[in-house]
Amino acid sequence: MAAVAPTSASLTAAESSKSKTGRVVLVTGSAGFIGYHCSLALKQRGDGVIGVDNFCAYYPVGLKRARAASLTSQGIYTFQADINERNFIDHILKEYRVTHILALAAQAGVRYAAKDPASYVASNISGFVQLLEAARSCDPMPRIVYASSSSVYGLNTKTPFSEADKVDHPASLYAATKKANEMMAHTYSHIYGLSFIGL
Repeated sequence: MAAVAPTSASLTAAESSKSKTGRVVLVTGSAGFIGYHCSLALKQRGDGVIGVDNFCAYYPVGLKRARAASLTSQGIYTFQADINERNFIDHILKEYRVTHILALAAQAGVRYAAKDPASYVASNISGFVQLLEAARSCDPMPRIVYASSSSVYGLNTKTPFSEADKVDHPASLYAATKKANEMMAHTYSHIYGLSFIGL
C-alpha cells in the first residue's frame, strides 16, 4: 500500500481521519469521478475521510493521480491499494476506526466486460466481498453505502425504472456483477447484521 500525492509527506492518514462529526469514512474508488467528488463533500461537512484507489488503467491514470493530489491538498489521504488486499482493508478499518464505508471501487463499463470478464469478477464481486468480510470483523461494524447500477434492470424498456421492477435478467456481465453486489449486501445484512444502503 502506498500513499499517492505530491504532498503526502505533509499529510498522514491519521490526520485525514480526524472528524468533527464523529464519522470516519473510507471511500473506495476515491480517485474516480464520483469517489473524488463524494470525498470532497464528506470532508467539507466535517467527516474524517480516507481514500483508497488502485489506479487501474481503464480510465486515464494521470487524471486519477491529479485527483488524488487534489484530495491531499484538501486534507484527504489516498492509499494506492486494491480492495482485494484483505489485510490492508482490515488495517485501515481498525486503525482509523472507520464508521462508514462508501464503496465505489469497481471495474466499470458494459462493453469492456465482454473482453475481460475476469477483471470484473475480481474487482466487482471478490473485492466487494473482501470489503464486507473486513467490515463484519469490526466492532462496531461500519455502515456501508455501495454503488449498484441501472444496468441491473437489463433490457427493461419501461422508464423510469422502479425498485419493484425485475432485475433477474442482466444483459451484461457488468450488470451481473452489480446484481451480485445487491444479493451479497442483502445476505450479509440478514446473516451478520451489516447495515447497507445501495445506490
